Amino acid sequence: MGPNDSLEGKLTYDGSVHVDGRAEGEFRVTGNIDVASGAKVKALLEASNVTIKGDVEGALNARDKLILGRGAKLIGDITVRRLQIEDGASLNGHVRMGDFEQQGSGG
Repeated sequence: MGPNDSLEGKLTYDGSVHVDGRAEGEFRVTGNIDVASGAKVKALLEASNVTIKGDVEGALNARDKLILGRGAKLIGDITVRRLQIEDGASLNGHVRMGDFEQQGSGG
């Protein structure tokens, strides 16, 4: 998606997504989600790896790794296996970390 593009709705995609513009809704991908600097996303995000350099508001589930770049702003609860936050990034929300594929009963 380019800087002038906008997407609203529900996306289930077998691959990776790069967001450069504005996106709202629900995005579940098997690969990675990359939110570019200047992009604005208001959505539920689910992917293997998520890299954020723009603004994201919504729940996020990274099956492997979440990277918050220098200018990233993330508002929402996240579930991740690994988390990398660069200096200058902001994160407001609850964070759950660990390996969630092996969740046992009683949780």
